Amino acid sequence: MPGKRLLAHYKIDPRRGRLLMVACNAEDMLLPRSHFTFYGQLAIASTNHAFSIRSSKKKNHIERQFDAHFDLVQKREFVVPDHLMIHDWAFTDTHYILLGNRIKLDIPGSLLALTGTHPMIAALAVDPSRQSTPVYLLPRSPETEAGGRDWSVPIEAPSQMWSVHVGNAFEEANRRGGLDVRLHMSSCSYQWFHFHRMFGYNWHHKKLDPSFMNAAKGKEWLPRLVQVAIELDRTGECRRCSVRRLSDQHARPADFPAINPSYANQRNRFVYAGAASGSRRFLPYFPFDSVVKVDVSDGSARWWSTDGRKFVGEPVFVPTGGGEDGGYVLLVEYAVSKHRCHLVVLDAKKIGTENALVAKLEVPKNLTFPMGFHGFWGDE
Repeated sequence: MPGKRLLAHYKIDPRRGRLLMVACNAEDMLLPRSHFTFYGQLAIASTNHAFSIRSSKKKNHIERQFDAHFDLVQKREFVVPDHLMIHDWAFTDTHYILLGNRIKLDIPGSLLALTGTHPMIAALAVDPSRQSTPVYLLPRSPETEAGGRDWSVPIEAPSQMWSVHVGNAFEEANRRGGLDVRLHMSSCSYQWFHFHRMFGYNWHHKKLDPSFMNAAKGKEWLPRLVQVAIELDRTGECRRCSVRRLSDQHARPADFPAINPSYANQRNRFVYAGAASGSRRFLPYFPFDSVVKVDVSDGSARWWSTDGRKFVGEPVFVPTGGGEDGGYVLLVEYAVSKHRCHLVVLDAKKIGTENALVAKLEVPKNLTFPMGFHGFWGDE
């Protein structure tokens, strides 16, 4: 196995001008310990910033910081004693945050994987034995670690949820002299997440059947937008942790939360996500056919939906100035009957009105892809 594998998601810290990445050891999926490497803080705006890499061995977490010339300037180690699967993660000004998805070995699946007839993912199964979700707050600096709690002990969020994607996380000083930490994310039920048929893809027959993800009795299992709130006192101990829906007005399935990237790592008002309108008789919940805009301040929601048999992927926010929702939301729309993709451009301020659509551009046919999940916008 290769030594390190990057997780699917990277982060940009706009205040420090740093690129943050995480890698794990390939063998972690088979071990009761998780090794994470945080490749943190590559200067992307100024050569005065540092590039930090964090790596984790045997639950040892090693942080390495590099300057703009990739010279090593700092190295730190952590130990995370848990058998976890991490797809996405978060950061605040002082912490990296891991929401742990608990897994265990599937012995019959492991034997099939060893024979080469099944992929390595067959060796895993979700572990729903505990009704809480571990949240690891890992200090980004020695100063934070020196004055804080034992980071190797997770905060247990009082809800069993499979963490899917994170939209934003931030921290603010509270009246206890500590910090209030907020995470805006999507999570689903352990019953919905399925290693062998994720998104309805049957690897053995190489066919995609999303109907598997639309079981009527499992409607409440699908991804939803939630907020995790953690209150820390001056010693870093957790005094309160809660989980609630991000919007009571929009309770339908949603995933791929995104924000104006200029507001990463600070209090944000708006979250955008791919969502299900629930209007289709067939495949009502997945794939998504809408974009929802949630106002976190009051829980209100507005949305834009496609028409006909069309699906949409992850929304990407392109800031243009003029407030937090000053900009465009980009997403790829797939028209099933035409087998063609379009790049959809929405005015973020006008989502929920009839004139939200700014443009719809046809993607060259040779670049058609039915289900596109992740994307990003990069300024020149």
